[in-house]
Amino acid sequence: MIFTAPASQRSAAGTGPPRASWTSAGAQAVAAALGGLSLLAISSGLVDLLGAGDDTTVFLLTGTLSGLAAAWLLVLIRPPGRVRDSHVLSGVAVALPLLVGLLAGLHLLVGSTTSVVDALAEATAGLTTTALGAIEPAGSDHGLRFLRAATQWAGGLGALFVGVAILPFFGAGREFADRSRIRGRRPMTPTQRIALRNILIVYGTASVATWLAYGVAGLSIFDALLVAMATVSTGGIVDGDPFARPAVQWVAVGGMVVAGTSLVVLWRLTVGRARGLWRSAELRVYLGLLVIGTALFLLWTDGAGPDGVRHAAFTTTAAVTTTGFPSAPAGTWSAAVPVLLLGLVSIGPMTGSAGGGFQILRHRALLQVALREMVRQIHPRAVLRVRLGGWVAAEDTLARVVVTQFLSVSVLFVTALAVAVLGLDVVPALGAAVHAVSTAGPVRALDGTVLDPSAWPAPTRLALLPAMVIGRLSIYPALVALSAGVAVCRNRIRLARRIRSYRGRTL
Repeated sequence: MIFTAPASQRSAAGTGPPRASWTSAGAQAVAAALGGLSLLAISSGLVDLLGAGDDTTVFLLTGTLSGLAAAWLLVLIRPPGRVRDSHVLSGVAVALPLLVGLLAGLHLLVGSTTSVVDALAEATAGLTTTALGAIEPAGSDHGLRFLRAATQWAGGLGALFVGVAILPFFGAGREFADRSRIRGRRPMTPTQRIALRNILIVYGTASVATWLAYGVAGLSIFDALLVAMATVSTGGIVDGDPFARPAVQWVAVGGMVVAGTSLVVLWRLTVGRARGLWRSAELRVYLGLLVIGTALFLLWTDGAGPDGVRHAAFTTTAAVTTTGFPSAPAGTWSAAVPVLLLGLVSIGPMTGSAGGGFQILRHRALLQVALREMVRQIHPRAVLRVRLGGWVAAEDTLARVVVTQFLSVSVLFVTALAVAVLGLDVVPALGAAVHAVSTAGPVRALDGTVLDPSAWPAPTRLALLPAMVIGRLSIYPALVALSAGVAVCRNRIRLARRIRSYRGRTL
C-alpha cells in the first residue's frame, strides 16, 4: 500500500535529488506487490507444516526472496519533490495486477496447477474477492488451502484500505469520510495513518469473531479459520460444502451481513456511538434489501419452513454482499429468482465495506441527481442540493459518481460482448460480466444451477480478469491510472519528437 506525506516530513530513504512523483509511486507499487507476496507465501509455508508439508520449502524460499527484494527497493526509493494525487492512485491501481501476476507465478511454482490460465484466474479471483476460482486443493494440502483463504482476506483488506484510507484523502468522496471531532467524538479516519490502524482493528476483530462463531457452530479450528477469511472479505471461495450444518449457515449469514456493512458504522458501534445510526438512509436501504430480497426469494421459490427461510436468507445475503457462497437451488425456482439475484449483485452492499458492486450510496446519489434534474425542468431557477450521509454533496463528487456509473456500464457492456463472442451464450455472458465487475459469484443459469467457470474456454476466462481488477479498484483509481499512464507516454513521445527536431535543426 502506498503512503504519502509532504517532503519535509519524509525521512531520507536515499540520497540524491528527489524522484519524479510517478517514478516514486511506481516503485512503491512494485515494493507493495513484492511485500504482499512475501507475507502470503511465508504464512502459507508455515501453515503447510500442519499438513503434508510438501510445498513448505517453495513457500518459504519464495516469500523470503520477495521480502528481501521489497525491502531493498524501499531503501532505494527517494521521496518525490511533489506528490501528485493521480500518481498515488496510479500506484494503487498498478500494485494489484502486479500482485496478481506474482501470485499466479507462486501457484505455478508450488504445482497447484500447470495451466497459466488457471493460475491467473485463481490469483485474480482471490485478490479481487470474486467467487470464480479455478483450483480445488486437496484436503491435506494445508498450505495451498490457507493461501487461497489468505489471498481473499488480503484482497478484502486492500479494498478497505483503498476505499476508506486512500480515495477519501485523494479527492474521491472526501466529504463522506468520518473525520468529525465534534463533542469529543472519536472519528475513524482523522488522518490516513489512523485510518489504516482503525481499519485493521475493525477488520481483525470481525475476522476473529467470525472464526470463533464458526468454531462454536461445529467446524474444526482450521476449517473455521478458512471459511471466516472467505466470509469477512466477501471472497466466497471455500473448499467443499462447509455449510451443510444449519448452524454454520446461520453464522455465515451473520458474518456476511457484517462484512457488507460500512466500516464507519462498525467503528461507531465499537466506540459506543450507536445513537443515531438508524437515521442513516444507506443502512436502512441495506437492511431493507436483505429483508425484501429474502421475502421475494421465498415468494418465487417453493421453499417453506425454517429450512426454506434459512436457504433464502443465505442465498440473498450472499448476493447483496457480493460474497457469492455457492448454494444449490432448493426446490423449483421461477425465472425471476436469478434475475433478482443478479440485480442484488449489481447493487451491492454499503459503501466503505469489503463488498463490491456499485454500492448503495452511489445508487442513492444517482437517484437524487436524476430527481433534481427533473425538478429543474419544471423550476429552472430552483437551488437544489443533494444530501448524502447527512452532508451536502459537492458537485464534483456528484459528477464523479455519474462518470463512475458510465464507466461501470461501459466495462460491463464490453466484457459481456467479449465473453459472448468468445464462446458463452448471451445469458451466461451477461451474468459473468455482472459478477466480474461486481466482484461477486457464482454465475447461475436461469434455473438457478451454478455454472462451473473452469469449464469455459480459456479466452473467455481471460476476458473476465480485467473486469475483476477494475471492479475491485472501484473504477476510479483504474481510470486515473490509465489517464496518468497515457499522459506520461504522451509527454515522453512529445519530448522525444522535440529532441529529434532540435537535433535536425542543429545538424
